[in-house]
Amino acid sequence: MLNIAKMCITEVEGPGRRLAIWFQGCLKRCVGCCNLNMLDIKPASLISEKEWIEYINNIKNEIEGLTLLGGEPFLQAKNIIQVLENIDKNLTILAFSGYTKKELENLKIDKARELLKYIDVLVDGEYNENLVEDKRRWKGSKNQNIYFFTNRYTKDIFSNKIDEIEIHLKDDKIFLNGFPMDV
Repeated sequence: MLNIAKMCITEVEGPGRRLAIWFQGCLKRCVGCCNLNMLDIKPASLISEKEWIEYINNIKNEIEGLTLLGGEPFLQAKNIIQVLENIDKNLTILAFSGYTKKELENLKIDKARELLKYIDVLVDGEYNENLVEDKRRWKGSKNQNIYFFTNRYTKDIFSNKIDEIEIHLKDDKIFLNGFPMDV
């Protein structure tokens, strides 16, 4: 089972139209975290790998890829890999992690290191509210690094900060996507 905090189709959480999945639970406690409601390791919306695979395969022609964020996606690496192995390989994978790449390579969480093999682009490192990024897209703070593990994207996709926001209405709740806070 995957523990999902929220999920939506978006155009502000990575290149192109994407399915963004925010995972519930994070062991990091970045000062200024914009997803405080996703930190606790508790059940949110539990979705089986089979259900998730079916959903993604049903919308694969509507999206360019997946964006994995949270919370902390690498805490659920084993289950995410099961999904990624069974979806269209043309979908790109962008992941955000509070852990650095080096930490992920040595993390004692089942399959965390292996998940890196499925990712096209990784944005790593804790968010630092004193180093807010003002020049690059999709990075929260200047201390974070961007790793391109495949040639599916080039560095220019992260150039030129563009402030984008989407407003979503779901279950009588409004949330702003691409902006660091829920309303």
